[in-house]
Amino acid sequence: MGIGRRERKKKQTREALEQAALRLFREKGYDRTTVRDIADEVDVSQRTFFRYFPSKEAVLFGNWEESLELLRRLILGRPEGEPVFVALYRAALELAEADKENEAWLLTVKGLAEKSRRIGEYERTVIYPGFERVVAEALAERMGVDMAKDPRPRILAAVSVAAWTTARRIWMESGGRLSVSDILSRTFGSLVETIPEGGMQGPRGVPGNAQATGREGIKRARFAGRRP
Repeated sequence: MGIGRRERKKKQTREALEQAALRLFREKGYDRTTVRDIADEVDVSQRTFFRYFPSKEAVLFGNWEESLELLRRLILGRPEGEPVFVALYRAALELAEADKENEAWLLTVKGLAEKSRRIGEYERTVIYPGFERVVAEALAERMGVDMAKDPRPRILAAVSVAAWTTARRIWMESGGRLSVSDILSRTFGSLVETIPEGGMQGPRGVPGNAQATGREGIKRARFAGRRP
């Protein structure tokens, strides 16, 4: 069933604002471009701009909240008893595959971020904490524990998001030439080597050599067509 006329119009306006912002950022520079400039380019009010984006920085990251919800579903959809880092690695692979069409945009954002510290600050203070929160919540549900009493979901989320952001940074520094799946297998593989998962499974987990199964699980995922 196709989207309605109103939703189609909203989608067009959102995309027009994103494209206008990117064009102006390239022409004038990020710091010298204002929200008014972007709104004027699309012939809408600043108030309309803020209905779509909470800030100028946010326009560069698209509808990233949708990626959060997709990641939550991917984590919760992994098989029960699968080692934590394997589940997170495979979820990261699927998320990267779903985001493949935005790779050129990500490289553009990297170039802009190199010229304006405000973009990097937005990633560090808004985007990454958002991913940590969602991963922690999904892990707490998967492990059957209460985050208010058990710190493990937050700890696992923090190190896993660090592995993901490190992979993303390496990929962007390569100009998109390296394989995302290969980099993710290296960063998550390093995580398994460094932090054994014994005791990290929670009530719903399974006993055994979790470090070994995590390492082997990542290897199997890597060579199984690079898609879980």
